[in-house]
Formats: sequence, C-alpha cells, structure tokens
Amino acid sequence: MSEKDKEEFRNAVREVAHLCVRLDSPYDRVRCCQWLRKLVAMEDETFELAKIRNEYVQLLRVMVQHGYLRSPFIQPPPEIELPSLAECVANDLARRSPIFPNTGPIAPVVMHSSPDGRAYIAAKRIPGGGVFCYLAVTPDGFE
Repeated sequence: MSEKDKEEFRNAVREVAHLCVRLDSPYDRVRCCQWLRKLVAMEDETFELAKIRNEYVQLLRVMVQHGYLRSPFIQPPPEIELPSLAECVANDLARRSPIFPNTGPIAPVVMHSSPDGRAYIAAKRIPGGGVFCYLAVTPDGFE
C-alpha cells in the first residue's frame, strides 16, 4: 500500500472519530467506534486488504458526515475477515429482496499492481461470455 493510501486512510479515520460524537443516536456512536476499531486493526500489507479497508472507511466517513449510519454499519463488525464492500452491499440487497441471489466472493481473474503503485489492472470474466477489464494509471509527478 502506498504512503498516499495510508495517509488517506488515517485522515478518514480522524475525520470519522471527530464527527462520530455528532451522531444523534448513542447506538450509532457505539457502532461507529466498533467499526473504526475493526478497520484500524486490519492489516494493510496486501493491496486487496488495504483496498477493502479504505472502501469501508470512506463509506463510513460519508455516512457520519451526513449524520446517520446504514448497512453494513448498523450491525457490529464481523469477527472474521471483511468481504469486499461490493460483495457486502450485494448480499445486503439480496437479503432485502428475495428475487436476488446471494453473491460469493467477487474475485478478478487477473489483478496486478505495479511495484511503484502508479498502475493497476484487473480483469474479470463475465458470465455468459466476455471479459470486463479495468485499468488505472497515475502519471509521473502527479501528487
């Protein structure tokens, strides 16, 4: 994980901790603190774990800024490893609407990040034929 990502995570944690006290519900304040502890305790050694951790903290930050918590933050954080945020949201939708099936882990077929952290590519097979590809590149000197 790059230093920029780590700094972004730390800033989001500080902001959530600062704004958490403004939540109206004491229940929401407790849940917010539980989730912050869980996210801070997560390891960030691999790119995928760091990405998951950052996605959750950014969503939590947006919710706390608006003064309310919604799924997945209305439940205590799981003791097991967190699934990707996309998988978590998809499973929440499936629970609310019986016509949607539960999803399994959303894993790309190919995922690679350059050693300097300036490029990332992921490819995932689309059921029924085809491939979805995502490429992100940061130019030199971009801060």
